[in-house]
Amino acid sequence: MGQLILRRLMTAIPTLLAIIILSFILMRIAPGGPFDGERPLAPETRAALETAYGLDKSLPEQVVQYIGNILTGDFGPSLVYRDFTVTELVAQSLPISLLLGGLALILASILGISAGLFAALRAGKWQDEVLMLCATLLTALPTFVTGPLLALIFGLWFGWLPVSGQGDGVSWLILPVIALSLPVAGAVAKLARAGLAGQLGQDHIRAARARGIAPLTILRRHALRPALVPVASYLGPAAAGLLTGAVVIETVFGLPGLGRYFVQGALNRDYPLVLAVVTLYASLIILFNLAADLIYGWLDPRMREG
Repeated sequence: MGQLILRRLMTAIPTLLAIIILSFILMRIAPGGPFDGERPLAPETRAALETAYGLDKSLPEQVVQYIGNILTGDFGPSLVYRDFTVTELVAQSLPISLLLGGLALILASILGISAGLFAALRAGKWQDEVLMLCATLLTALPTFVTGPLLALIFGLWFGWLPVSGQGDGVSWLILPVIALSLPVAGAVAKLARAGLAGQLGQDHIRAARARGIAPLTILRRHALRPALVPVASYLGPAAAGLLTGAVVIETVFGLPGLGRYFVQGALNRDYPLVLAVVTLYASLIILFNLAADLIYGWLDPRMREG
C-alpha cells in the first residue's frame, strides 16, 4: 500500500504544479483585467496599482513568485475584496463547501449502495426495475433542476425547511445536501447493483451455495468487497464533482461557499482569488482520487501489485 501511495504522489505533484502554472498563464493572457471598468483609470494610477500587486513584473517572475508564496500558504491579496486577503476569504468559505460536499457524499453512498445491493438481490423482479428506473432518473437530473424543485416544494409550498442563507441549527443544510447527493446516489446505485449482480453469478458463489453456506455469509465474505470495487473507483471523481459542482447549489440556496467566490472572482478578474480556488480544487481532486485508489486497493489486492 505504501508503494501505491508513493506512485500516486510521484504523478500528483507534477500534475498539480502543471495545473497551477497553466491556470496562472491563462488568467494573465486573457483579455481584460481587474482594473478595467466603465471609466478607464489614469495611466499613473494603473501603473501604481500594477506595481502594488506585482503585475508589472514579467510573466515568468510572477509565476515563480506565486508558487513560492502558496508554498507558505499565502495566496496574496484580493484585487476586488480590498479589506480581505485571499487566504481569509478561502478560510471563511471552504468549510461550508467541504461540509456540503462531505455530507452529500456520505448520504449518496448510503442511499446508493443500499439501493444497489437491494436491487441486485431482487434481480429481475419489479423491485429491481423500479429502483434502477429511479436511479436512472436521478442520474439524469442535474442539480440546477433538483435544487430549485426541492426549494419550491419543501421550502415555499410546505414551509418546512429554509431555502436561503446559513441559518441556525442544521435545517439549512438539509435541502442543499439532498439536492447535491441525488445524482451521485443514482450512479452509485447502478454501479453497486451491477457489481453485486455480476459477483453473485460467479462460479465460486454457486459452489458456496451448493455447499449450503448461508446467503448472508456468502454476501459478506465472498461477494460484497469485489462488488464494491466499481463504486470505490467512482467515489474519488464523484467527491471532487460534489465539491466543484456545489457552485450551483450554493447559488440557488444563497450559501457563502467557495464556489460563489470562484464565480465572482472570475467575473471580476480577481486573479489571486480565482487561482487560489483552482489550486484548492485541483489539490482536493488529487487527494480524493488518492483516497479512492487506497479504498480500491483494499477491496482488490491486485490493485496494490499493479
